[in-house]
Amino acid sequence: MNQQTLLSTHNLFMSRLLLSLLGAYIAHAYRHVSHDYWLLMMFLFSVIAVAPSYYQFRQKGDNFKAFVRNLLHWSGGLCAALVVYAYHGSGRIFHEEAGLIVLLILALTSYLDGIQSGWRCMFIGLFLGLTAVCVAYFDSYIQPLAALAIAAITVSYQSKL
Repeated sequence: MNQQTLLSTHNLFMSRLLLSLLGAYIAHAYRHVSHDYWLLMMFLFSVIAVAPSYYQFRQKGDNFKAFVRNLLHWSGGLCAALVVYAYHGSGRIFHEEAGLIVLLILALTSYLDGIQSGWRCMFIGLFLGLTAVCVAYFDSYIQPLAALAIAAITVSYQSKL
């Protein structure tokens, strides 16, 4: 499997969606450590989002502006998440609140990236925002989110063909 296939929009979408679903489960089962997971996902989603533009820049030598725009966008989201984590470390906000805030930052950053890069990133942002609402207000939300994720993967696969 070459890098271009690995970095296809469908494969990146599937990986982000499955990591988001895992995060929903962690936020449900292990609320006290979910802030660590969402901070890790902020870093990982940043790498996943920047990797294709970096790969394209390295291969073709063009699209430097797109690469820098993408890098600045995701580094801004990372900085905001790190500020929330610093607030958490100082005791100003609790574990659950820190996790929800970082999740909302990740959702907004993904959604805004999707405006430039396509519907898959926008859907990830909406899915993460829905996850944040579900974590905050509902007790049983894993199965409906899993059904939505399966439907989205199916639509993405059909769009790939």
